[in-house]
Amino acid sequence: MQQARQAVVVTVTLSSEVDSLPLPPTLLPHCRGSSSTFAHARAVAVGREVFLIGRGATLRVDALTGAARACAPTLFPRKKFAAAAVGGRIYVAGGSARTAAVEEYDPSAADDAWRVVAEAPRRRYGCAGAGSGGVFYVAGGVAVSAAAPGVARGAPQPLEARACAGSVDAFHVASRAWARPRAVPGGGCVVGACGAGEHLYVVASHAVELSFWRWGGNGVSRGGGWVALEAPPVPRGSVGLGMAVRVAMAGVGGDRVVAVVNVSAVRGHVAAAGGAVAVEGLVLVYDIAGGKWTRAPDMPPGFRRAAFAAVEC
Repeated sequence: MQQARQAVVVTVTLSSEVDSLPLPPTLLPHCRGSSSTFAHARAVAVGREVFLIGRGATLRVDALTGAARACAPTLFPRKKFAAAAVGGRIYVAGGSARTAAVEEYDPSAADDAWRVVAEAPRRRYGCAGAGSGGVFYVAGGVAVSAAAPGVARGAPQPLEARACAGSVDAFHVASRAWARPRAVPGGGCVVGACGAGEHLYVVASHAVELSFWRWGGNGVSRGGGWVALEAPPVPRGSVGLGMAVRVAMAGVGGDRVVAVVNVSAVRGHVAAAGGAVAVEGLVLVYDIAGGKWTRAPDMPPGFRRAAFAAVEC
């Protein structure tokens, strides 16, 4: 769900069916309170439920029945952050220059509350999250910091940003320890990530093309490595200078990866994009065993930069 005015959850099954689940009227105020509340929401599936995590609001939706209710918001407001489920719990990181906190939410707990479980090694913005093999991965984006030497405490802090591009931080949820796998090869910027089985999968943008990779090291910097896979088949001319690529991804059943691809001109760079072709709601399915992508039905019109999660019901 991309914006507050779109109060529906759209489901696209791998049998080529598309359907919409209207949210209950009692939840609409949570969607309409602010135009930015769910503008960059993250969708995380736990069992058959999907958690839509926005900026100061969280919705819990049963993907089978459409029943939904409001849940506790994250402790810190976040935008363009990493989120994923590991071991039945939800983890979020990044999306704020004010904190490096990693938050955890247990859907089975009675207290309906987020709690801080760690501090991330870098404060990332615009990052992607994934969970696999007991590890919460935070990839890509830019590293932001509000700290500035020589500025008095309490005074306005200028933001500093450094590209993280293809770097990855790996949080082992059991030991609460961090590791740093090797960066994605080729100098690409991670624009999408997900876990499937015991592996991490990422899509990287290289300005004029996309690449697709699998990491097989369980978050360990040594002993693991990246494997290049078939690149996502996006329309010719859609990826180029002046174009922004966003890929929402999820693993399905451990044997497939589903990706929702959006490509649009960067604001102020329309001329640089030239004849580039915009892409909205392109749905691709990757067969892990076969090593090939296929195209599924596109998302319905109007769901730009849609949040996405895969649920098996």
